[in-house]
Amino acid sequence: MAIAAYPVTLEAKGLTLRAPTPQDLPLYAGFYAVSDLTVGGYRGGRSASEVEAIVARDIAHWDDKGFGIFLVFDGDTFMGGTGLAYPDDWPCHELTWWLMPDARGRGIATRASRAVINWAYGTLGWDRVETHMRDENLPARRLAQRLDGRIDRRQTFPDGVTRDVFLLPRGTA
Repeated sequence: MAIAAYPVTLEAKGLTLRAPTPQDLPLYAGFYAVSDLTVGGYRGGRSASEVEAIVARDIAHWDDKGFGIFLVFDGDTFMGGTGLAYPDDWPCHELTWWLMPDARGRGIATRASRAVINWAYGTLGWDRVETHMRDENLPARRLAQRLDGRIDRRQTFPDGVTRDVFLLPRGTA
Protein backbone atom coordinates (compact mmCIF):
# COMPACT_ATOMS: atom_id res chain seq x y z
CA MET A 1 0.00 0.00 0.00
CA ALA A 2 1.45 3.37 -1.02
CA ILE A 3 1.87 6.30 1.35
CA ALA A 4 0.79 9.72 0.09
CA ALA A 5 2.92 12.83 0.34
CA TYR A 6 1.38 14.82 3.19
CA PRO A 7 -0.43 17.19 3.29
CA VAL A 8 -2.80 16.26 0.48
CA THR A 9 -5.38 18.48 -1.23
CA LEU A 10 -7.95 17.18 -3.72
CA GLU A 11 -10.40 19.03 -5.95
CA ALA A 12 -13.85 17.56 -6.61
CA LYS A 13 -16.25 19.40 -8.93
CA GLY A 14 -16.24 22.70 -7.06
CA LEU A 15 -15.16 21.27 -3.72
CA THR A 16 -11.76 21.38 -2.05
CA LEU A 17 -10.70 18.52 0.20
CA ARG A 18 -7.70 18.90 2.48
CA ALA A 19 -6.13 17.12 5.39
CA PRO A 20 -6.93 18.56 8.83
CA THR A 21 -4.62 20.70 10.94
CA PRO A 22 -4.75 21.65 14.64
CA GLN A 23 -6.28 24.98 13.57
CA ASP A 24 -9.38 23.09 12.41
CA LEU A 25 -10.52 22.37 15.97
CA PRO A 26 -13.34 24.99 15.72
CA LEU A 27 -14.66 23.28 12.56
CA TYR A 28 -14.79 19.91 14.29
CA ALA A 29 -16.36 21.48 17.40
CA GLY A 30 -18.99 23.11 15.19
CA PHE A 31 -19.85 19.78 13.61
CA TYR A 32 -20.13 17.87 16.88
CA ALA A 33 -22.24 20.69 18.36
CA VAL A 34 -24.90 20.28 15.64
CA SER A 35 -24.58 16.59 14.75
CA ASP A 36 -27.96 14.91 15.08
CA LEU A 37 -26.43 11.44 15.05
CA THR A 38 -26.94 9.47 18.25
CA VAL A 39 -24.65 6.45 17.72
CA GLY A 40 -21.27 5.80 16.17
CA GLY A 41 -18.16 7.88 15.78
CA TYR A 42 -19.93 10.97 14.45
CA ARG A 43 -22.55 11.27 17.20
CA GLY A 44 -23.16 14.71 18.61
CA GLY A 45 -22.91 15.92 22.17
CA ARG A 46 -19.14 15.50 22.45
CA SER A 47 -17.18 17.28 25.15
CA ALA A 48 -14.39 19.72 24.24
CA SER A 49 -11.77 17.17 25.27
CA GLU A 50 -13.40 14.48 23.11
CA VAL A 51 -13.37 16.80 20.08
CA GLU A 52 -9.72 17.70 20.70
CA ALA A 53 -8.89 13.98 20.83
CA ILE A 54 -10.74 13.38 17.54
CA VAL A 55 -8.78 16.14 15.79
CA ALA A 56 -5.51 14.78 17.17
CA ARG A 57 -6.48 11.25 16.10
CA ASP A 58 -7.33 12.37 12.54
CA ILE A 59 -4.01 14.23 12.19
CA ALA A 60 -2.05 11.30 13.67
CA HIS A 61 -3.78 8.92 11.25
CA TRP A 62 -2.32 10.90 8.33
CA ASP A 63 1.11 10.96 9.97
CA ASP A 64 1.07 7.23 10.71
CA LYS A 65 -0.63 5.82 7.62
CA GLY A 66 -0.28 8.37 4.81
CA PHE A 67 -4.04 8.70 4.31
CA GLY A 68 -6.98 9.82 6.39
CA ILE A 69 -9.90 12.17 6.71
CA PHE A 70 -10.19 15.19 4.42
CA LEU A 71 -12.12 18.28 5.41
CA VAL A 72 -14.51 19.34 2.65
CA PHE A 73 -15.03 22.97 1.62
CA ASP A 74 -17.30 24.65 -0.90
CA GLY A 75 -15.33 27.84 -1.41
CA ASP A 76 -14.60 29.01 2.12
CA THR A 77 -17.61 27.22 3.62
CA PHE A 78 -16.92 24.11 5.68
CA MET A 79 -19.17 21.23 4.59
CA GLY A 80 -17.87 18.28 6.62
CA GLY A 81 -15.38 15.50 6.11
CA THR A 82 -14.74 12.40 4.07
CA GLY A 83 -11.77 10.15 3.76
CA LEU A 84 -10.16 6.83 4.43
CA ALA A 85 -9.96 5.52 7.96
CA TYR A 86 -8.18 2.46 9.31
CA PRO A 87 -8.17 2.57 13.11
CA ASP A 88 -5.61 0.28 14.71
CA ASP A 89 -8.32 -1.83 16.36
CA TRP A 90 -10.41 -2.19 13.18
CA PRO A 91 -10.18 -5.14 10.76
CA CYS A 92 -10.16 -3.13 7.52
CA HIS A 93 -9.92 0.35 6.06
CA GLU A 94 -13.07 2.18 5.03
CA LEU A 95 -14.34 5.22 3.21
CA THR A 96 -16.15 7.36 5.76
CA TRP A 97 -17.94 10.71 5.64
CA TRP A 98 -19.78 13.22 7.79
CA LEU A 99 -21.55 16.41 6.76
CA MET A 100 -22.85 19.50 8.44
CA PRO A 101 -26.66 19.18 8.51
CA ASP A 102 -27.18 22.04 6.03
CA ALA A 103 -24.76 20.41 3.56
CA ARG A 104 -26.79 17.21 3.26
CA GLY A 105 -28.86 16.42 0.18
CA ARG A 106 -26.72 18.54 -2.16
CA GLY A 107 -24.48 15.87 -3.68
CA ILE A 108 -21.48 16.97 -1.64
CA ALA A 109 -20.80 13.58 -0.06
CA THR A 110 -21.09 11.90 -3.47
CA ARG A 111 -18.65 14.28 -5.21
CA ALA A 112 -16.17 14.32 -2.35
CA SER A 113 -16.31 10.55 -1.84
CA ARG A 114 -15.74 9.85 -5.53
CA ALA A 115 -12.62 12.01 -5.44
CA VAL A 116 -11.31 10.09 -2.41
CA ILE A 117 -12.12 6.70 -3.98
CA ASN A 118 -10.27 7.63 -7.17
CA TRP A 119 -7.32 8.94 -5.12
CA ALA A 120 -7.16 5.64 -3.20
CA TYR A 121 -7.13 3.59 -6.39
CA GLY A 122 -4.91 5.92 -8.41
CA THR A 123 -2.44 7.56 -6.03
CA LEU A 124 -2.36 5.02 -3.21
CA GLY A 125 -2.59 2.04 -5.55
CA TRP A 126 -5.27 0.27 -3.53
CA ASP A 127 -7.03 -2.68 -5.13
CA ARG A 128 -10.15 -2.28 -2.93
CA VAL A 129 -12.04 0.59 -1.35
CA GLU A 130 -14.74 -0.41 1.11
CA THR A 131 -17.30 1.22 3.31
CA HIS A 132 -19.55 -0.17 6.01
CA MET A 133 -22.29 1.24 8.16
CA ARG A 134 -24.94 0.26 10.65
CA ASP A 135 -28.01 -1.35 9.07
CA GLU A 136 -30.25 1.51 10.18
CA ASN A 137 -28.05 4.18 8.53
CA LEU A 138 -30.18 4.55 5.40
CA PRO A 139 -28.54 7.78 4.13
CA ALA A 140 -25.14 6.04 4.16
CA ARG A 141 -26.57 3.04 2.32
CA ARG A 142 -28.04 5.34 -0.33
CA LEU A 143 -24.66 7.04 -0.76
CA ALA A 144 -22.90 3.68 -1.12
CA GLN A 145 -25.42 2.81 -3.85
CA ARG A 146 -24.89 6.18 -5.61
CA LEU A 147 -21.18 5.35 -5.58
CA ASP A 148 -22.03 2.06 -7.37
CA GLY A 149 -21.09 0.09 -4.28
CA ARG A 150 -22.11 -3.53 -4.00
CA ILE A 151 -22.34 -5.63 -0.87
CA ASP A 152 -19.20 -7.75 -0.70
CA ARG A 153 -19.79 -9.45 2.65
CA ARG A 154 -21.32 -9.12 6.08
CA GLN A 155 -18.88 -8.76 8.95
CA THR A 156 -19.00 -8.35 12.73
CA PHE A 157 -16.72 -5.53 13.89
CA PRO A 158 -14.86 -5.05 17.20
CA ASP A 159 -17.72 -2.91 18.53
CA GLY A 160 -20.00 -5.97 18.25
CA VAL A 161 -22.06 -4.53 15.36
CA THR A 162 -22.52 -6.69 12.26
CA ARG A 163 -22.46 -4.59 9.09
CA ASP A 164 -22.72 -4.98 5.34
CA VAL A 165 -19.35 -4.19 3.76
CA PHE A 166 -19.72 -2.44 0.40
CA LEU A 167 -17.01 -2.65 -2.24
CA LEU A 168 -16.73 0.71 -4.05
CA PRO A 169 -15.41 0.76 -7.62
CA ARG A 170 -13.22 3.37 -9.20
CA GLY A 171 -15.54 5.95 -10.73
CA THR A 172 -15.53 9.17 -12.65
CA ALA A 173 -14.25 12.16 -10.72
